[in-house]
Amino acid sequence: MVTQKDVAGKAGVSFITVSRVINGEHNVKETTRIKVQKVIDELGYCPGFAGKALNSGKCNTIAVLTPIPFDEDMRMFYLMRVLSGIEKSCREHDTDILFCLSPEKKKEYDYLRPYRQRKVDGIICIGLKDFPDILLKELMLRKLPCVVIGDRPQDKAVSWVDTDNYAAGYNTVREIWKRGHRFIAFLGIPSSLYNANVTDRENGFRQALRTLGSSENPDEYIIRADYEPAHIKRLIAEALKKMIPLPTALFCSTDSAVPAAVEALEAAGLRVPEDISVVGFDGFINKMYYKLNIATNLQPLPEMGYRAAEILFEHIENYGTPSVREILQVPFMAGASLAAPKSTSGYYTHDF
Repeated sequence: MVTQKDVAGKAGVSFITVSRVINGEHNVKETTRIKVQKVIDELGYCPGFAGKALNSGKCNTIAVLTPIPFDEDMRMFYLMRVLSGIEKSCREHDTDILFCLSPEKKKEYDYLRPYRQRKVDGIICIGLKDFPDILLKELMLRKLPCVVIGDRPQDKAVSWVDTDNYAAGYNTVREIWKRGHRFIAFLGIPSSLYNANVTDRENGFRQALRTLGSSENPDEYIIRADYEPAHIKRLIAEALKKMIPLPTALFCSTDSAVPAAVEALEAAGLRVPEDISVVGFDGFINKMYYKLNIATNLQPLPEMGYRAAEILFEHIENYGTPSVREILQVPFMAGASLAAPKSTSGYYTHDF
C-alpha cells in the first residue's frame, strides 16, 4: 500500500508538505503543489481516512441507523426508497454513507459506536420503534447532529422529517367512501409494536368514518397483526368470521401487509376487487407486487431521505442551529384494487 511517506520521498519534499497539499492548505508553492500532486497521481495514493478526519475534524461520512433488516421483509422496499434520497444528497455533498443495522430485539445497543470511533459526522435514524432516552442524552452530550425519518421525537433539539399520516388516513377513507363503500375494515398493528405513524393513520380512519356519517367503527372491523405474513393471514381469517356484514373494503396501514392480506381474502373465497376492495399505504407496493395494481398512498420516501440528509448537513456545518421539523403530504393513488361494491343496499349514505 502506498503511503504518504512514499509520496514525500519520490517528490523530494517533507511529509508535512505532502499533508498540506492533500488538505488544500495555501502555504505551499504552486510549483511544489503541482509536483506533489503529480506523484500522488502516479503512485495512486489515497489519503487515509483517520488522517483526514484528524486534520479536518470531519470524515465526510454520515451514518444511517435502522432496525429494518435486509431480507425478504417487505419493509426493505420502504428503506431502499428512503436511502435513494439520502444517497442523492450525499453524492451532491461528496459524502459517504455508513449503514448501521440496529437489532430490533436487543434491549441494549451502542447506537453511537460509529461516532465514538470517529467514523461519522452525523446520524440519520430510520424506522426506530422508539427514540431511546440514552441515545438522546448522548447526542446532546457529544454534540452529534441527528435527523429522524418517519418518527417525531418530542425533544426540541432533534430534527425530523415525517409525513401527515393522519390526513392521509382520513383522505383514504373519503376516497373509499366516494366509491360507495360503507363497511370498511382497517388492518393495523398491535400496540406492542410502537409505530406512531400507523396510529395516526388509524385515528384519521376513525375520524373520517365519524365525519362521513358512520358510527364509530366496531372493534370487529379493526384487525391488528405484526409484519409476518403468516400472522396477517391468520388474523384476517379469524376476523372475517366475526364481521357481520362482511366489509366491502380493507384499508391496510402499510403496503407490506397487502400481499398477505390479499391471499387471506382469496383463501376465504373473496375476490379483489369484485367482492372486497383493498387499499395500501406507502407507495412501493406496485413496484414489486404484480398480481394486481393496488390503490395506495404515495409516501414521498426519496424526498424524505433527501430532505433529512440536507438538514443533517446544515447541522454538521452549523451545529446549534434550530431544529427542523418537516411534514410532507401523502397523495392518494387510485388503482384496480379499489372499485365500487356490488351492492349498496343497507349502507349509510352521505352527500359529497
